[in-house]
Amino acid sequence: MEKAILFDSGTFLDNRGSFTPLSLELFDKTWLQSNVSVNDKRNTFRGLHFQKGEFAQAKLLKVIHGEIIDYIVDLREDSEDYMKLQEFRLTRNNALLVPRGFAHGFITTEKNTIVQYLVDNVYNKESEGTLFWNEVSELRKKFKGKDLIISEKDKPNEVIY
Repeated sequence: MEKAILFDSGTFLDNRGSFTPLSLELFDKTWLQSNVSVNDKRNTFRGLHFQKGEFAQAKLLKVIHGEIIDYIVDLREDSEDYMKLQEFRLTRNNALLVPRGFAHGFITTEKNTIVQYLVDNVYNKESEGTLFWNEVSELRKKFKGKDLIISEKDKPNEVIY
C-alpha cells in the first residue's frame, strides 16, 4: 500500500536566485493537471479535501515561495494508518507525494506563500469530499485559538474544541 513520501528536491542558489528541478520520472504517474495556490496571509488553511472512488487523485506538492505545514489523513479503510493524521513541513527545498485515498490540506506559516501541485486524475465535483479540520482531534488541538483564514465551504458547521 502506498505511503506519502517527503523528499529533498534540491534547490540550487546563486547570485540570480534559485533553481529547483523536480524530476517527474521518479513516479509511475501521468500528471493531468497543475494547480497553483497563492496565499497572501499567514494561517491560511486549505483542506482537507479528497476525491472519491474512480476520481481519487494522487498529488505532488511543491512550495514555490514561503512555507506550509501539510496535513494528510489516510481514508483507505484497509490501511493500517486508516484515519491517522500525518504532518509534513514543506519549503522550497522539498516536495511531497500524496497517494490516492488521502484527504489533504495545508496551512501557510508565512505570508505570500505559493504552492504548486500536480494531480493524476481529473476533478469531479460530485466526487469531491471534505474532512473538516475539527473532525481530526490533533488538528483541533493545533488550531485552538488560531485565527484561521478559511473558505466558507471549508468552515465546519459546528466548531468543536
